[in-house]
Amino acid sequence: MKRSLFYTATVLLGAGALLLCPGITNVQAFGGSGDAKLDNDDCVKCHTVIVDQNKKNGAKHKSEVSCMECHDGQHPPGTEKGSLIPQCTSCHEGQPHFEVAVACLKCHTNPHTPLQINLEGEGQKPVCQTCHPQIIEEIDTHQTKHTGFACSYCHEEHRKRPTCLDCHDTHREGQTFENCVTCHQAHQPLTLAYSSKVVNVDCGACHPDIRAELESGPTKHAGFQCVFCHADKHGNVPSCKNCHDAPHSQQMLSKFASCNECHQSAHGLLK
Repeated sequence: MKRSLFYTATVLLGAGALLLCPGITNVQAFGGSGDAKLDNDDCVKCHTVIVDQNKKNGAKHKSEVSCMECHDGQHPPGTEKGSLIPQCTSCHEGQPHFEVAVACLKCHTNPHTPLQINLEGEGQKPVCQTCHPQIIEEIDTHQTKHTGFACSYCHEEHRKRPTCLDCHDTHREGQTFENCVTCHQAHQPLTLAYSSKVVNVDCGACHPDIRAELESGPTKHAGFQCVFCHADKHGNVPSCKNCHDAPHSQQMLSKFASCNECHQSAHGLLK
């Protein structure tokens, strides 16, 4: 009778352990005997939340790595809790990003969603530089207020490109972020460069008097876009000779150092 009761209790305890995770039918996973071992199908049955996270945002951890490649070993209670959690360095090594003196989990808070990165706090620039060296060099070389900001000041989320209008007022009413970046580069904002598509109303936002003078003039210049003459780079002042052959004799030109001594201004040209 005692042996029968002992056997019944053992069966019930074993069944209760399996009920903790009803998907597991593998006794070895709970410290039992035999040759059976955990496999990915077992992980999926109990860790549904983690599996779902990994499916949605696992990146290469989803497509190139299986559960058991990282979590190699015996599942508790047959072993110490936490023993199945690997170190990132067991796979990630040999590149500058993996050598930074910052704990991986400070940014990559969930290894199952490795590219959902936490960018809070200061001091990320050396970490960001390991993946984005050209951008860091650009912002450090062209010193502006942006240089002193932590990367996360603008990039609150990894790979999120903010709009300038989150911080800056527009130069004119109705201006959009797309208008901003036709002239300004985010990581060197005072190096203005633009294409031939920039319209006078954008130039006039900062140079209203010059725009008004140009567009009210009586000559062909009045119909030109600012960028027709001031091409490619802000502050570019062209020579009249770039377009005009010398209409005057050399003797006359020798007496005047500048065309504007007679013609007043290229923006308000006098005939």
